[in-house]
This record gives sequence, C-alpha cells and structure tokens, in this order.
Amino acid sequence: MESEQTTSSPKQQELPPSKPFRPKNMTISPSSKNDDLEENEDEMSQQMTASYSEISFKSGLSPENEVNFSLSLDQGAEYIKRPVTLCDRTNKHLGALTLEGTVHVEGNMTHFVAEDLEYKIKLSSPQAKKGDGNTLYKQISAPQVGHIDINFLNDLESEAQHLATSVDNLTENLCGILHSISSITADNVDVYKNAVSKMSDDMDANIKSMYTMMAKAEEVTQTMKSVQAHSVRIKEIKRLVDLFESYI
Repeated sequence: MESEQTTSSPKQQELPPSKPFRPKNMTISPSSKNDDLEENEDEMSQQMTASYSEISFKSGLSPENEVNFSLSLDQGAEYIKRPVTLCDRTNKHLGALTLEGTVHVEGNMTHFVAEDLEYKIKLSSPQAKKGDGNTLYKQISAPQVGHIDINFLNDLESEAQHLATSVDNLTENLCGILHSISSITADNVDVYKNAVSKMSDDMDANIKSMYTMMAKAEEVTQTMKSVQAHSVRIKEIKRLVDLFESYI
C-alpha cells in the first residue's frame, strides 16, 4: 500500500488537463435529433472551457510559477493561509486581456468577462456554422436595394403630370374667383359712394329748407308786433262800449 501511495503522489502534483478527455471519433448510433443537439452543446461547452482555461494559464500560471494543486490535508492548510488576491506581478500578464473585456482576479481564480461573447461563441463554432453565420451577418449588414420597375416610374410620372395639371386648373379657378370677388367689392364701393353723395345732397336741401323756415318765422314775428297794437286798441274800444252801456 505504501508503494502505491508513493507512486500516486507525483501524479497528484501534476496540473489538471485544460479540458476533460473526450475521444474525437465517436460512433453515433441512429437515434433521435435530440442526441445530436446534446453532443453539439457538449462540444461547444468543451471549446468554451478550453478558451477560459487558456486565459487562466496566460494570467500567471506559467510553468515557472507552477503551483502544486494536490488535495492532501497538509497542503490544504497552506492554501488557506494564502492571500485572497494575487500579487501585482500577475497584472502585467493580464494587460492583453483587458483590451477585449474585463478581468478580475481572486486567489487562483481569474474571471474574464468578454465584451462581445456572442460573436466569440460564433467564432469558436465549427467552420460550416461559422460560414453560415458570416453569410447571415453579411446578408443583414448589406444594404437591400430592390430592382426599380420602369412601369412604376412611368405611372409615377403620369400621376405627377396629372397632379400638376389639376393644380394649374385649381389656381386658374382661384384667380377667377378672386377677380369676381374684387369686382363685387368695387360695385359695393360704387354703391356706397352714390348713397353717400345722395345723402349729402338731401342733407343740404334739408338745411336750406330749415333756413327758409327760420326766415319766415322771423317775418311772422315782425308782423305780429302790429297785431299787439291792434289788440290794445280793441281792448280800449271794448271798455268805452261798456261805459256807454252803463250810462244808458
């Protein structure tokens, strides 16, 4: 048993592989389409884990700075005493990663968040899918310009000419209506002018008649002065008549 433990200890000190072992040439049994989809998803996850493992090894776990990852109890106590974050010397190796995303280091774990993860997953897909994605991307990004129909242009030109003629007719009708309105307003002005002139003539005649009537009234007042003298004489004659009657 001791010999087995001594032989197994150097194996435990080796670094774990970058991705789990999986045979490439597998015989696929004739099953449903769900198995194919699951296998494609497994391949995708393996490629993603491989890319992340490469990033973690580039971040400072080079063979010169190799760390013993054995799971023995004695070495576990040493890992507990290690600081939470790595030293600043590892940041020099992470400079290239910060250009494509954000990097966060905690202990032996290096977290990398890509900016365009969907595009990187498309790049890590097989060549056939990559070609399909590129063609689809080109089809989406390319401007879609359809063929111009000549008949449509002719119809558009005829409709534009018809619209122009209708606009011309409308402007001509509008000009005629405006001329008729202006003539009506001129007639109204003439009628108003004639009415004012006739009214002024009538007012002048009325003023003249008023002045003549006032002159006649003055003449009547002048004639009424002699009437007053006659009335005084008549009163005197009446008094004398009354005296004669009293004596008789």
